[in-house]
Amino acid sequence: MAQWPSKFRILLEGFSEGLPDRVIKSNMDVGPAKKRRRTILASYMIYFSCHIEMADVDEFKQFYLDNDVGVFDFIHPRTNTILTARFNNVPTLTLNETFYNADVELEVLP
Repeated sequence: MAQWPSKFRILLEGFSEGLPDRVIKSNMDVGPAKKRRRTILASYMIYFSCHIEMADVDEFKQFYLDNDVGVFDFIHPRTNTILTARFNNVPTLTLNETFYNADVELEVLP
């Protein structure tokens, strides 16, 4: 399985993560809606930017193209645990004078 390249340094500023949505809500004819757990395991999203040197932009693009529908290992920057993740959206690359920032949205799989 592919692994997130360590050279694409994750910036902790702006890093955010969601919680798994495991609940399904059903409207009732009378009274409040009923909520029940849909599943024990569910995916969740993480959002971050990463710093990419100019010389590494093509490598980042190739990593995305090789893994745009597949899964890869990703080390969580807060917990240092290995997660299985996949791209949720196409990353956006923004030029900042001598380097690029890539805005990345990953779905972490259970």
